Amino acid sequence: MKRYPAVRAIAVLSMLICSGLFLSCGGGSTQQRGGGGAAAKLTQITITPSNPTITKGASQQLAATGTFDDKTQQALGASVTWQTSQSAVATVNTQGNVTGVGVGVAQISAAYQGVTGTTSVTVAAPTLVSITVSPNQSSLPVGESEQLTATGNFSDGTTQNLTQSATWSSSGSAIASVSPAAEAVANAVGTATISATAGSVTGTASLTVTPAAVTALNITPATLSIALGSSHQLQAIATLSDGTTQDMTGIAAWSSTQPTIVSVSSGGLAIAEQVGSTTITAEGSGLTASADLTVVPLISVNYFDLASAQKSGADGTVRLTNPGLTSGSLCAMVYVFDQNQELNECCGCTVTDSGLRSMSLILDLTANPLTGKKPQTGVIKVVPSDLGQNSLCDPGSLAPAGVILGWGSNVQVLSSGTFQVTETKFVMAPLNVGETTNLVNECNFIEQSASGHGICSCGTGD
Repeated sequence: MKRYPAVRAIAVLSMLICSGLFLSCGGGSTQQRGGGGAAAKLTQITITPSNPTITKGASQQLAATGTFDDKTQQALGASVTWQTSQSAVATVNTQGNVTGVGVGVAQISAAYQGVTGTTSVTVAAPTLVSITVSPNQSSLPVGESEQLTATGNFSDGTTQNLTQSATWSSSGSAIASVSPAAEAVANAVGTATISATAGSVTGTASLTVTPAAVTALNITPATLSIALGSSHQLQAIATLSDGTTQDMTGIAAWSSTQPTIVSVSSGGLAIAEQVGSTTITAEGSGLTASADLTVVPLISVNYFDLASAQKSGADGTVRLTNPGLTSGSLCAMVYVFDQNQELNECCGCTVTDSGLRSMSLILDLTANPLTGKKPQTGVIKVVPSDLGQNSLCDPGSLAPAGVILGWGSNVQVLSSGTFQVTETKFVMAPLNVGETTNLVNECNFIEQSASGHGICSCGTGD
């Protein structure tokens, strides 16, 4: 028989392959048998772990093991093709790593050379992994409080606000306590750990309590009216975070928005310089307090007794002086009332800076009464007014300003029937808006309808 060398070579190569130098020969899945026998055939694929349960967002590595007809087993590694029946529930990559993407059950399969193995993967709801408490580190003065929040971090990467559902606690309630609603309150100097717990998971934050701090600053009184030329002591009171108060009058920085109206000393003493309004401020501990001050004009008041002067033959006198608290001349607006509190005479007289004007009770102040009948007793009122706004010193138009001081000499009848002349200083009192209006209206009536009566004269001086 004739031999063909090429055919023989192919036959020899085939024998070598089937004898075990290669994994398989012929159709189907095989593995090399020992002792040079026929290759084993793949009959089953087993996936491990079997039927695992994972949470949404978590992953699980699966492995595929092949079982052969000779009862041997072998890891199939990357040779298999992986698939999922429900990609909305679980996904699987080419390496067999399964990831839960939605709650439910998915079938995961591994196929190789016509053989398929499957397992069920159950994806459960995500689990709480950790809790973050915010702020994580904070500092509060005694008496202050702050709102905390607890954020749950879940296995699928999502977060959830657990502030209201978590259980809150403090490692030292005497230092810092925390309410069920997560409000932390600083009670005493020190450091405490605040915890938020949900199930078996706990998150913490550190809270340091510092000494009480100033939270508010106020001036007392907050509103004040003071008479021109007078003074008033203000106070700067700080309220601390623990509810206590502290007097900061001596250490606050004081100022006035209108120092020409009201000046204020470094110790909070407010001095009324001229009629008007201003705001006083006090600054300390990074806070500013304010108070509204109004300077009201002064009216000088004194009583007179014309009857005693006439009986004794000794005239009473009124002396008015401008002490120069407001530079320049002032108008002394004079209003003379009788015993029935009715205005009898009014007039306006110029008094220069540091000047003196003398007026006779009989000849100037009661000489020309409105009714023609001189009042026996009564009261004299003097209002200083701005000459610049009323160059004629018309008492029917007031612009209260400055200070005018007054003295009056009056004759008194003694029990022995004799007479004694005494001098009294005019009483200084604040002039309110209602009184200003009445003086102007009554004097205007006299000027316009009394045919020259009711107008006093200014005496001598200046």
